[in-house]
Amino acid sequence: AIARGAWKEIADACKAAIGRVAEIRGQSALLDINNIADEIASRGHRHHARVFRLTEIEADAQQAFSFGMQQGCGLYHSLICHYENGVPVMLEDRLVNMQVVPDYLQQDFTRITPNAYLSSIAPIVEGEHVIEAVNVTRAECVYLEIDEHTPCLLVNRRTWTGRQEKKIVTSVRLVYPGPRYRLEGSMRK
Repeated sequence: AIARGAWKEIADACKAAIGRVAEIRGQSALLDINNIADEIASRGHRHHARVFRLTEIEADAQQAFSFGMQQGCGLYHSLICHYENGVPVMLEDRLVNMQVVPDYLQQDFTRITPNAYLSSIAPIVEGEHVIEAVNVTRAECVYLEIDEHTPCLLVNRRTWTGRQEKKIVTSVRLVYPGPRYRLEGSMRK
């Protein structure tokens, strides 16, 4: 009887934990480029963001190649964690082409997401996604409040603007803790 009672207690604790995870597990469209704040609001939840870095950098060789520019050219760099009901659901590590979006550093990204701002300034005409399962760095674990063994989804995304002369606007790494988020999409022929 005691053992049965202990098992019931464990089962109840597991059900409660699963319920908490289900409550905060968000989802994002796989093939679209959506605003995380809008996605969270559509579930009736509260979004807030914490800005860890917002600065100007010189492009290293890999970054310059990604943007089609020369090494040493200026880029903006932001590192922002997005929260759903107080729980970190996405770490956004973004580089921005300062020639296309010169006022990026003047924005308050606790009030507007980079996605919303960039979409209003430089409408997307093309985008690419590369999605992988990854282990994240210790620093990313701290930002996302996860342990180092938590599986994560990484979306590497680049977007372009301009109809006549396309320019890369941004290159971003979006890290989602696997237990808290999922990407989904569908296709028809």
